[in-house]
Amino acid sequence: MQKTYAYKLAFKCFKALYWSVFTLSLIMLIIAVAVEDSVIFGISAIVMELVANIIYIIFGAKASKIGAMNPKFAKNMAKPGTIIGYFMLAIIYIIMYVRNFINDGDIFYIFAGLYLLIVIGTFIILGFVAKKNNKVIEETEEE
Repeated sequence: MQKTYAYKLAFKCFKALYWSVFTLSLIMLIIAVAVEDSVIFGISAIVMELVANIIYIIFGAKASKIGAMNPKFAKNMAKPGTIIGYFMLAIIYIIMYVRNFINDGDIFYIFAGLYLLIVIGTFIILGFVAKKNNKVIEETEEE
């Protein structure tokens, strides 16, 4: 029972840390625009977000190997509609940001596009990881 509580607490802390880094990197990206297209803030925001999302994917992959992902999260992320929705969102944003960059030439569209592709790509990968998690749980229940 203590291990279960420790896991739940650790997962809540992990989620809080992830969303804190997400918020901080988003603020840095916004500051990059406000400070006359600051490349340093933009690159820092993208690197922070990339590192946080790589850790999130690793966490999800390791948890899914034993079927330990949050059941509600895994069920929703594994839905084909969710994964397809994220693919469609990525396509829409790519088209929008490329078009805006071509028209305005503003470097913000490159940074924002990369940032969103990192986030969307992470959730697409987590969708497939969640499918694996659900399959492990089904196999365990069958035994």
